[in-house]
Formats: sequence, C-alpha cells, structure tokens
Amino acid sequence: MLLDKCRYEEMLPHEIVSRRKRFPAAFIGLGGLEWHGEHLAVGNDALKAEKLCELAAARSGGFAFPTLWYGEPRTDHMLEASVDSDGNVKKKMGFKPRKWRGTFAKKNSEEQVSFYVDLVYHVLLQMNQLEMKAVCLLCGHYPLHAWASSAVERFHAQCKDTRAFAGIEFHYPPKSLKVGGDHAAQWETSYLWYLRPDCVDMSVFLGREKEPLLGVHGKDPRAFSSVEQGKEACTLIVEGMIKKAKQLIRSVERERG
Repeated sequence: MLLDKCRYEEMLPHEIVSRRKRFPAAFIGLGGLEWHGEHLAVGNDALKAEKLCELAAARSGGFAFPTLWYGEPRTDHMLEASVDSDGNVKKKMGFKPRKWRGTFAKKNSEEQVSFYVDLVYHVLLQMNQLEMKAVCLLCGHYPLHAWASSAVERFHAQCKDTRAFAGIEFHYPPKSLKVGGDHAAQWETSYLWYLRPDCVDMSVFLGREKEPLLGVHGKDPRAFSSVEQGKEACTLIVEGMIKKAKQLIRSVERERG
C-alpha cells in the first residue's frame, strides 16, 4: 500500500496541485555538518530537522521541502572551529592542525552571515513563487535561528501572500519541560535516537561510562537520554509546527480579506 507523498521534490505536478489546494504549507529544515559527540552522526542538526519536517508535512497534508545543509557560517558557533579551543575535536576527526578561520579568509564572519541570510531569503522567495501560504523553518543548528529570523523579517517586508516563521524545536510547542535543547546531550540524543536510530550508537561508551564527554553540552546522554523521551518531545514539536502553519495560513487569508 502506497502512502501519500509529502516530499515536494518527489511529487508529480498533479500531486502537488491537489495537495497544495488542501494545505499550502512548506516545512523546511535548516542544519549543517558538525561534531555532535562520538555517539551521534555529524549531520544531527539537519537530520533531526529534516525528519521532523517530514512528519509535520505527512500529518498536516503540507509539504516537506529539501533540507538546507550548506551555507551556514563556518567560523563561529561550530565545534570544529571556534568552540574547539584545545583541538581535541579536530584530533578525533583526524583533521590536520591548522587555523580553520584561514579556510574562509576571503569571507569573514559578517560576510558569511550576510550570505546565509541572503540564502534563506532566496528560499523564502522561492516558496512564495511556488504559492506556499505558510513556511515553517526548523533551525536544527541553534545559531541559525537569529539569521533565519532576519531573513524572515526581510521577506515579510516584501511579500504579503506568504507568511513565514523560523524556530528551534522548542519554539514550536507550548512551553513544556518535555521539550528542550542542548548540544549532543540529553535532548538532541533523545530526538535523534527516536527519529533516526540508525544515526545513534550509544555502544561507543561501553566501558567508558565515567569518562568525560567531548563536545557534549548539557545533561549526560548516557544517563538522561531515551527513545521514549525523544518520541514524546518530537510528537509535541510536530503538533506545534502544524499549529503554527495553520496560524500563518489564516493570517494570509485575513490579509487577503
């Protein structure tokens, strides 16, 4: 039995038209490639956002658009770069010792941020062209939120028939102790463990239960993470994303009168 498609890039034109008439909402994950401990895939941020967007699209009748993996600033707020002061993450990854900022010598931090804001703004313009009334951006890498929000503000000043929102996973559901955020710790491990168990391997810590964790910020996932916790939180996140998309669509329809 075939299930309804929800990934825009996989759909035929008649499938898109039919689905868009029912719920013209786009869900787009924003992420990147970064160290997330020894137990999580380096694509954690984008992987969790991508799967949550697919779940929201499938359950709402909207569309999951391709995840934005590239383009984020690589000089700041990255474990392999500015946060890895002692170089231990680079050693674990087998990277050559060097100043990573030098890799982007032709683009300083401000230029990289400006590029990313332009990129997200362009994505939003494309959603407007594709006649989406609502766009929910899910920022899997938390620093992306401020930059994506800047693009949304700029977009709203130009387009009135599409409304957008940029949020981190805990921005979508009502404030709850059951949904939180960290870096490769209790929450992110639980999310990915539920959403993409093939990208989590807690066995790397067997016999190392007391060792300090490298590049993990938050409560120790060895003690506090679980699939059940991830499922409960992700259910609330998806429900919140759908609710936000409905609100955005209503705001467009009110403006049109």
